[in-house]
Amino acid sequence: MTVIGAVVALLLVSSEQRVAVAWCAVVTTALVAALSAEAARRGMALAALKEQLATERAARRKEAHHLAWKIFPVVLDKVQDGASPSEVAPRDHSELSSDPEIGASYYTALFKSGIAVQEREHAKDSANRAIVNISCRIQSEIHRLQDDINKMQYRHGGPEILGDLMHLEHGINVTGRFAVSLAVLGGGAPMRRWQRPISLYDVMRAGSAPIQEYLRVEQHHVAEVAVIGPAAESVILVLSELLDNACRYSPPSTSVVMNTEEVAAGVEISIEDKGMGLTEESRKHAEFLMKQAADGLDLSDLGETARVGLRVASILSNRFGLRLTLRPSTGNGVRAVVFVPQELLTQLPEPKYPIPGMRPKPHPVMAPGLARPVDEDEEIEYERNENGLPQRHRNRAFDNPRRAAATQAARQQPAPTPAPDPVDARDRAAGKPARQVESGLWVSDFFAGLAAADGGHPSGTDHSSADQPTGKDLRK
Repeated sequence: MTVIGAVVALLLVSSEQRVAVAWCAVVTTALVAALSAEAARRGMALAALKEQLATERAARRKEAHHLAWKIFPVVLDKVQDGASPSEVAPRDHSELSSDPEIGASYYTALFKSGIAVQEREHAKDSANRAIVNISCRIQSEIHRLQDDINKMQYRHGGPEILGDLMHLEHGINVTGRFAVSLAVLGGGAPMRRWQRPISLYDVMRAGSAPIQEYLRVEQHHVAEVAVIGPAAESVILVLSELLDNACRYSPPSTSVVMNTEEVAAGVEISIEDKGMGLTEESRKHAEFLMKQAADGLDLSDLGETARVGLRVASILSNRFGLRLTLRPSTGNGVRAVVFVPQELLTQLPEPKYPIPGMRPKPHPVMAPGLARPVDEDEEIEYERNENGLPQRHRNRAFDNPRRAAATQAARQQPAPTPAPDPVDARDRAAGKPARQVESGLWVSDFFAGLAAADGGHPSGTDHSSADQPTGKDLRK
């Protein structure tokens, strides 16, 4: 455009001015060409700079993504498992970034983060160890108290005292369950363990024992299997926590039903209450508590109103491969189902003592009121209850008409007068009042006999006479 303008100007001016105009046109064209070349060069340089900046930005974004998702999680997970940050952090900064300065900055941030995680894990581990240690001391003290109460039950045979001691022992068992739950939250395990299998019936009964309202628990159908010894106590504690929740969140006048169902891969134990049930929000919250405990519980996550029941059940279930689910029941309550896999089940152990079969046949004796003795060769059938024991019924009609008639005749005869007690007769002759027989005296005689059979003490240990009550004290 500059050249065209110069040519037009040369054609329009006079001959005397063409030389000056020509020089101006040349100079202007040169300047415009130089400016155009500089502008083009700068444009190309700016485009190259933009491309380089985009490449650098993509590289930094890729490094940051690799650092955030590949390096940081691996290093922090290893630090949580007990490794040192200096051992697991990459010392070569080029692995973190191609720029040495940026790589050094990444390494500093990674190292300090690892130090912080390590300090937090040390504090968490110290708190968990302290909780487990305190819980074990509480359990040891509870076991000592249980042993003392057991000895007191043998020493004091009064029915009122015996009932109070049993009530106190049950309260101590409930407190012991709280101590075991605290140890499980701290990462420990129940102290009691068995080597031999425990029948599922006994496991379910033991699960209902350490709760406050154990009388409300009913067992309907129990599968005839056993739980292996190392997992029996954990299954008991899971059932105890679920039964305690069922009794706590249901009316006191209702019952809590336990059932079992054998499936292909194991046994399902269901605990069903008759409460108000779970809303959608409460069900999600319960599932969140169980998932949080299974993923790894921190004591700081318990909060002010710590709901430890579901957390303890979830921790033990995750530890032994149990599956715990909460479902709505048919009565608008909650039905908690514990799935016990086949790996934790075995056959029922052989009984320690032989179980007698049918009742032995009676010897041929002349029964009063009967016309003939009982025949040894006569087949006598007895009904059995659901546990396999002989069942005796009152006022049962005999199948033998002859025996029924003899029994009826014997019932019509007057009852024989019991022989007088010689001690009472002697007291009456001496003018003393008759003895008053108090109810419950057999309890003291029963425990006194057990203590005499065990050498004077139920534990079988020898105690000095200073520790034993005298006859005067017993009369008091």
